[in-house]
Amino acid sequence: MPVASPQDMSRPVSGPSSSKTGKGKDSAPVRPVEEPFDIVGAYRRAHEENDYPHPLAAIMSLVKLVQASDSSTTTGMVLESTAARHTLKNTQPSLGVQAGSELWELFFNAAALDFPTDVPGFKEHLIKQGTYFCNVHAENCREKIADVAVGFLRDDSTILTHSYSRTVMKALLKAHKQHKRIKVYVTEAKPNCLGLKTYQELTEAGIPCTVVLDSAVAYVMERVDLVIVGSEAVVESGGLVSAVGTYQIGLIAKALSKPFYALAESYKFLRHYPLSQTDIPLPQPQDPNAQPQTPSNPRSVLKAKARPVSKPVYPLSFSASQLQSSASPHDKSNTAAGAIRSMTQEMLDRNPGVDLTTPDLIDFIITDLGTPLSPTSVSQYLVGLSIGGQRD
Repeated sequence: MPVASPQDMSRPVSGPSSSKTGKGKDSAPVRPVEEPFDIVGAYRRAHEENDYPHPLAAIMSLVKLVQASDSSTTTGMVLESTAARHTLKNTQPSLGVQAGSELWELFFNAAALDFPTDVPGFKEHLIKQGTYFCNVHAENCREKIADVAVGFLRDDSTILTHSYSRTVMKALLKAHKQHKRIKVYVTEAKPNCLGLKTYQELTEAGIPCTVVLDSAVAYVMERVDLVIVGSEAVVESGGLVSAVGTYQIGLIAKALSKPFYALAESYKFLRHYPLSQTDIPLPQPQDPNAQPQTPSNPRSVLKAKARPVSKPVYPLSFSASQLQSSASPHDKSNTAAGAIRSMTQEMLDRNPGVDLTTPDLIDFIITDLGTPLSPTSVSQYLVGLSIGGQRD
């Protein structure tokens, strides 16, 4: 089955054409045009609807490709898989997609050696391995990371985290279950305000949590004992690609001598060597018909049943109507017609979704590989992987 390129996805698929000459008894039957597999659509469904992280969403979309493929040769499978991986890399800015695509290539090459002529067995093995990795192994990775990370969370410690990370959440909740008294500051993490999701889940679990403005990180840093963040990808230099704002948190933590730990599953390690922030792919403009990601009042996304916390929650943001209603009637600058009170979608599109935290700001990268890695150890791991290793 051919893979849809970006041009194919915008081009309508034509059906079988009929002609007067096609009615003769010697004329060959007209075969319908086969619709190409939409690898980008499969990736987006896995990421947005099924909530897979970027690397796993890429792998699951490639699993769907194999399931839909009618290729009867290994060569045909290679061509389809290669085209699909290139399409994902060229259309999706996330480095996590590249990490997932590279991991799939390892799976694919290993399966080709085990099933050189048995194409049905080759397909079945790939489908089982990809599905197991995304649904079982990935969760085991987070469990292993949490087991190691909880040792860094001392009793009665105050922690700063950024945005939302499944792996960080698992570590914090595990520490709480072990009756460690921890308190958490979490950034609001605009524009998606995913810090509020972290706040909601922690407070529902009974962990004291305070939401802070992204611009208030330096203000609260002196109150915390350590910083712990998640990741989208770990690059060859040992740097961390994560939600935008992580880099400035690392800079502030370094300036105030606060430990900075990154939690990252090994499948997020990537053979990529960005030299600066501009080497990180920027997100593409969003569909204008899509729902806006920034709520007019971010507090509204919190459930009413969330438990109150002992510390006050900082004000987050206000809609234009709220600002105008709270403004002084004598302050004409706040009620001027046409005043801009929030960022437009065009403004948001000009900003990155992730940034690069340089390795000199990271104390340890805690992974599912066992012993925490120093940033300088990442390249050694990736070199060993490329020579002949394979991620289990």
